[in-house]
Amino acid sequence: SELLRRNQTLMACANLDVVGAMPERVGDYYNLIPLDSSQANVPHKSRTFRYQTLSYKATHIRTNATCYLKRIMGCKLPVARLYDVVEAWKKIVHANIVQLREVFLTKDFDDEQPSIVFVYDFIPYCETLQKRHFNATSSLLKGWSNPYNISGEDRPFSAGKGTSNTSLLSESLVWEYVVQISSLIRTLHGVPLACRCLNLSRILVDGDSRAGRGKSRIWVSGVGIADILDGTINGTVHQHILNDLQDFGRLILMLACNSSVGAQKEHLQTSLEIVQRNYSNDLKNLIMHFLLPSNTSKPKTINECMPMIGARFYAQIDNSHVRGDNLENELTKELDCDRLFRLICKLDALLERPEHSINHAWSETGDRYILKLFRDFIFHSVGFDGEPILDIAHIVQCLNKFDAGSHDKICLTSRDEQNVMIVSYSELHQAFERAFTELTNYASTGST
Repeated sequence: SELLRRNQTLMACANLDVVGAMPERVGDYYNLIPLDSSQANVPHKSRTFRYQTLSYKATHIRTNATCYLKRIMGCKLPVARLYDVVEAWKKIVHANIVQLREVFLTKDFDDEQPSIVFVYDFIPYCETLQKRHFNATSSLLKGWSNPYNISGEDRPFSAGKGTSNTSLLSESLVWEYVVQISSLIRTLHGVPLACRCLNLSRILVDGDSRAGRGKSRIWVSGVGIADILDGTINGTVHQHILNDLQDFGRLILMLACNSSVGAQKEHLQTSLEIVQRNYSNDLKNLIMHFLLPSNTSKPKTINECMPMIGARFYAQIDNSHVRGDNLENELTKELDCDRLFRLICKLDALLERPEHSINHAWSETGDRYILKLFRDFIFHSVGFDGEPILDIAHIVQCLNKFDAGSHDKICLTSRDEQNVMIVSYSELHQAFERAFTELTNYASTGST
């Protein structure tokens, strides 16, 4: 079902009004569909990148791959001079990072000034952490008692007594996020590059973690944009790396407290108390280690979180393997469906062709005739009272035996019930191969 939903997202189309407002082609991309949840094709200023931005889903004109386009407006950058920065980010490949594919300037949007467009892989059927876990309406429905007043001030602990904390994330889910985010940070900092976009609105999560089943998958989107807009990755990269680590601690604290204001300085003590009451000391120590300033001159590194993650890392590996097995099983089913679909296509392409109506090879004892009866046996069977039999299991079983050339025998009857044949699936398969070979020869040479 997950693969089906993802495929439906990939194939989704915009309405005609939206399509009409889009340029027919931007660079090497066409079929642009706005993705912003507000008004379609209305720019908004990004709090992360400080420019007006728009997001699109588009299709590459040569590869037919579905891509995500991030359009930055009002930014004057000589992209040709940023070749080294762009290439450094294009080389980053990680399971939890949406990969940057290319960056280009364009006037295809009919602007007075060109826009800079960042092209990423498109991740279907996902939403941001902000939308997933910080929906105020759903939190109230679950009975969550917010530790902060509407004004943002801390509520006393006594005000929350007798209330339910059912909307707090499970600790196993928080650790899954910790492992995945720390993994991508470790990869980037080893280059060295800084993420610079570790916030709730830039991290995507797939459709599994909604139920807290321990199968979440996250991606960080928008990597490289900040560096490319700055025009360099040198000089300040080490400071940005330290900022990443602090953002990491802040992000985990907000997730643990189920509050987007929980990491603010005035709420820090209350938030840490929430973590201490509801989670393990390891999680609290990890948050404090990266969120609070270091007492030594030695700079922090992401590797320092491993002792606190400990054996939980193995649970993440196990979850990844289980998820991979499930997807592989679903893929196996789809491959089987593909095989049967091709078989049906060949069978339908072979039968009742108008050019065969005057061919002497077509007769009631020929290969095509028993195949026609076999098709009726599969798809047009009726019950004792003449009612149609719509049994998918019967269809699949017959096609599988036919494809395998089973020695099982079946009784085929003509529509007028004047002809009855007892044949095996093996004989049907041989007749099918001969008839289809004749058809392909006729298609290539024009003669039977």
